[in-house]
Amino acid sequence: MKKKLYRSNDSVVCGVCAGIAEYFNISPWVIRTIFLVVAIACKLVPLLVYVPILLYLGLAFYLPKHPNEKYNDVFTLLSRFGQQEEKRRPVTDAKERDVKQNKKGGK
Repeated sequence: MKKKLYRSNDSVVCGVCAGIAEYFNISPWVIRTIFLVVAIACKLVPLLVYVPILLYLGLAFYLPKHPNEKYNDVFTLLSRFGQQEEKRRPVTDAKERDVKQNKKGGK
């Protein structure tokens, strides 16, 4: 069976680093640390400052979500933004009754 690279639901931002880590069967924190070191190294060269950020965003858009997982990542939250909540249906067959029962000889 061929392995496929997906974004993971075990994510901090979009699941890119965790997805790469799952593909190589290592801890997500190793990939996140490598990404952070590369980002800091690119900061030293002015022309490469935005390369890690653009690479991450490109992978976030390019890599598909895993088909068997439910997602709560940044893109899922943004896609729900502006959508209306499901409207509540009015209750039509309810009967009203008094839930307080008066005690005999009470107040």
